[in-house]
Amino acid sequence: MHGRNNPLPPVIQEITKGSVVQYFEVPAIASAKHKGEEDFPVKHWWIIEPVARAIAVAEHLSPHEERVFTGVRSRTDGSETFAAAERIMSFIAHVNATTGWTGLSEIGAGNVSPHMFRRTMAMLTDQFPGSEIALGIQLKHTAARALANRVTQGYAAPAADWTRFLEQAVEAARFRGLRELFALHREGQPIGFGPGAEQLKDAFDSIRETVAAQGGDTLVEEGMLRRARISIRFGTLNNCLFDEASPAGAACLEKAVIPPGHTGPLVDRCRPERCGNSMIGTQHVPIWESEERGLAALLESPGLPPGRRAALERQRAETQAILRKAVQ
Repeated sequence: MHGRNNPLPPVIQEITKGSVVQYFEVPAIASAKHKGEEDFPVKHWWIIEPVARAIAVAEHLSPHEERVFTGVRSRTDGSETFAAAERIMSFIAHVNATTGWTGLSEIGAGNVSPHMFRRTMAMLTDQFPGSEIALGIQLKHTAARALANRVTQGYAAPAADWTRFLEQAVEAARFRGLRELFALHREGQPIGFGPGAEQLKDAFDSIRETVAAQGGDTLVEEGMLRRARISIRFGTLNNCLFDEASPAGAACLEKAVIPPGHTGPLVDRCRPERCGNSMIGTQHVPIWESEERGLAALLESPGLPPGRRAALERQRAETQAILRKAVQ
């Protein structure tokens, strides 16, 4: 839904029967978004035809005299309500009570609302190409054209509080991944392939040697691992060991125009087959094997134009170079 005067949609429980109208010859919901305020003016939110049909069905099924969407439980006075906050707290209590067998971390105390889940997801998704269209679909927002929906843009816009929490969450996830790799290396299992993997193995060996010399245990190892500040970015196709203090060997920065204020690698110019910071993890190998098989099948297609065939052959050679590192 998209508001003419107000980008925020109405609360769904405030939609009353007969609220679907024609506004500038477009289906719309006429509603007041109270949010605890008295005498809030009625505004219009444009909707698409499927939403209008859904509300019509809900009106027909609703037992309430005025409301379209009613609660799922009754109060002692007979009124109906749906307490989203109560359901969220019940979910958190369940998660915290089952951490022993799920392996999940306990969710800390604090206020949690449905809006926070939507906002966090939107901010994370906003980092990827085509994000606004994907967010509009996921959040059920509609607009006449792409990049025209202020609701979706508002959810994805950065905010200081969310940014701080997201940075903390990303750092915690990064360290969990690093700790898992360290445990595999300690057990003698392969952690990955390529020059980036060798850098990481050297760092792990240095930590283990230092801990052994000090007579420490696994807790000391984890403490040193945390303090080591190993630079690693976990990716879908490879991991990046780019170190801002020593960027030499980063293929993505070669002959690149670095945007003002940018720090870190240029992810869209990643060359995992020849970068000195690239690490092909064991989980990445099946993806590259599938890519190689797909390229081989495409090259067997009859009537390929010479330019297209040359591009596929070059892409396959790069993929095979990555797989050779894994074989070695």
